[in-house]
Parts: sequence; C-alpha cells; structure tokens
Amino acid sequence: MIRALMEGLIREAGGMEAAAALISAALGREVGKGTISRRQSGQLEWPLIEILALERAIGSQSVRRWLAQTLPEATSVDLLAEVAVSSREHGEAMSAVLDYATGRGDRSRARKEITESLEVMRRMSARLEGEE
Repeated sequence: MIRALMEGLIREAGGMEAAAALISAALGREVGKGTISRRQSGQLEWPLIEILALERAIGSQSVRRWLAQTLPEATSVDLLAEVAVSSREHGEAMSAVLDYATGRGDRSRARKEITESLEVMRRMSARLEGEE
C-alpha cells in the first residue's frame, strides 16, 4: 500500500527525478533517482523520513492519513474531543438554566444552551453507532 501511495506522491511531484530532488532538498543529503526507482520496485524499503519529506514538499499527507486509519487511537482522539465539547456545552446549559431558575437569566438562552448540549450528545451517539 505504501508503494501505491508513494507512486501517487511521485506523480504529483512530477516524476522520480523531481521527487528525488524534493526529498534531497528537504533532508539536506543526496537521494538519487535510482534510489527512488528501487524503492518503488520493492528492492528497497521507503524510510519514513523520506516519505514525510516528500509529503511535506508537495503538501499531501496521503501516507500519514492511511497509517492513521489503522490506529484505534484515532477514533479515541475524536471521541475525547467530543467529550470535551460536550462537557463545555453541558456546563453552559446548566449555568443558563440556573440563571433562569434564579431570575438572573432568560428562558430563550437556557433553551438555546440545552439544544446545543443535546446536539453534541447526538453527534457522539451517531459516532458510536457508526463504529458498530
């Protein structure tokens, strides 16, 4: 899969010679067209530092995205972000309801904050359903 993704990056770079030049410039050491060719044929493995250098040079993160999809933590990070947003929205909703209940706030703000809190919970629920 890495070779297939690298083939696309090499094409985007303008070919093997251009890819070799971009990687060389990024790393400050010579990487030849022949080395790129041997990596693409499977005779040599792609070092991560060269993959990252080419991705940065052409502004694409296709290999990194593919690698990230294989990590279960990627989903966990998304869920943790949703929990953080939910916690904030829940706090805002409870504060708005308390303000309304004690006469310091208004009903429309309390309803708005509750609606926002519920929306975050719905998103989390939908994300969890999609993982099953």
